[in-house]
Amino acid sequence: MQTQVIIIGAGPTGLMAACQLARLNINFIIIDSKPAPVAESRAMLVTARSMEIYRQMGLADTVLKEGQVIDSFSIFMNGREKATLKTTNAGQGLTDFPNLQAFEQFKNEDLLYTDLKMLGHDVLWRTSLVSFAQNEDGLQARLYDKTDPFRDFFVEADYLLGCDGASSTVRQQLGLDFIGGTYQNKFFVADVNLNWLQPTNKLIASLSRQSFCAFFPMYGNGSYRILGTLPQHFMATEEIDFDDLKPVIHSTAKIPFNIETLNWFSVYKLHHRCVDEFKVGHCFLLGDAAHIHSPAGGQGMNTGLQDAYNLTWKLAMVLNKAAAEPLLNTYHDERYPFAQWLLRFTDNIFGFMTGQQWYVYYFRRCFIPIFLKWLLAAPFFSRRAFKTLSQIGYSYRKSRLSINCSSQKLKFKAGDRCPHILIDHDGHQQSLLSLLTETKFYLLCVGDIRQHDFLPAHLQGYINVINLPHAACWHKAGVKGKLFILLRPDQYIGLVSDEMNTALLSGYFNNFK
Repeated sequence: MQTQVIIIGAGPTGLMAACQLARLNINFIIIDSKPAPVAESRAMLVTARSMEIYRQMGLADTVLKEGQVIDSFSIFMNGREKATLKTTNAGQGLTDFPNLQAFEQFKNEDLLYTDLKMLGHDVLWRTSLVSFAQNEDGLQARLYDKTDPFRDFFVEADYLLGCDGASSTVRQQLGLDFIGGTYQNKFFVADVNLNWLQPTNKLIASLSRQSFCAFFPMYGNGSYRILGTLPQHFMATEEIDFDDLKPVIHSTAKIPFNIETLNWFSVYKLHHRCVDEFKVGHCFLLGDAAHIHSPAGGQGMNTGLQDAYNLTWKLAMVLNKAAAEPLLNTYHDERYPFAQWLLRFTDNIFGFMTGQQWYVYYFRRCFIPIFLKWLLAAPFFSRRAFKTLSQIGYSYRKSRLSINCSSQKLKFKAGDRCPHILIDHDGHQQSLLSLLTETKFYLLCVGDIRQHDFLPAHLQGYINVINLPHAACWHKAGVKGKLFILLRPDQYIGLVSDEMNTALLSGYFNNFK
């Protein structure tokens, strides 16, 4: 077989990569050793940034319909509510998806898999990677079809994407170290039907000296994900039954509740690890294959989706000869720093929530309730927290693909996500991001700009031009005169300039050569 891209792993990251490549008309195969998508809930939250991608794919309405909005987050200690953050519309004015959205991993996989089949592709299930070898022109992979124990087959491709999780075969065969460590605590997760008096849309974190547990509401009345750490006396226990954990959960939460049904349960160790290279030759690592961390903040699955979204448009440009190979190096340049920040961020949160040292516990018990009540009441903090947790605030300003050529004092720069600006379009107001319906470059021409002879003929198939009047919304963003904003296919700003001509636009794309 011959193809352009091989995707190893059909979890959310691999399926996102496949759906994007299908839209970009790139040939690929995607394999997974499983017989079908997962049935367990696993990851829980979908961030606003992921929702913006889903909207561009025409999938956001399904998530909104079948997901669960979390309208508040509370910290409990000794059964008492110590601090509460109202999360309803916490991101209002920052995105079209201002809420904290629960939409379990298996639903994301089903959503993406259905979309993939609608695009005319399918996954080669029960198929695993045996080995691969790279050369200057690409690679050859040996695959094993588990439906036929005698069927090995070879596939030649230009690139290979390792989306095969924390135990990645691709990463191991590349010989990359998975640098980091393992948390001392054991971690449990259970999907249950719960009967209690707490509001159905409320996320609760309960802290004690010995353990920590959290209750995530899922779609359907009484459906919850319970997760947490186990006390030290469970460290040496190999086989742990859920009935053994019920007293731990009750003693940690100290909230009256009754678990009516157990739907899924698992105990495992948590790791915080990351590779040093996201790209090795013609191979790339994405999602958990490249970085794993604690579930604090609900960032894991979303980060994998962003990895795939960042890489696929670059692959398409290189495979279509619109850009040269060095463009692909920017995948590591842009996503590796984010992964490093994410490991530090989640490690700090998890360490604080689960730390058993006396001074950590003392600070948690005595100061955090007072501190959070003051902090959570500040609108600035709520907006900052939402921007961080939703991933809409992350920027690629230091990327070689981010160029600023404007003297105006703008509230955004090249490398930032497209600003959330409401504009008049077709007789009603809608966000600028909602107009970006294709995975292409967009050139936004703000102001009275009548001529567009600056668009080179060889780039016309890659750039959509949108004319926008110089309205009050732009003035608030610091735009005083005419402005040109070139948006990348992943909705980040590539170029900002007060003037535009063929040389400047061609020069930007020549950076890809």
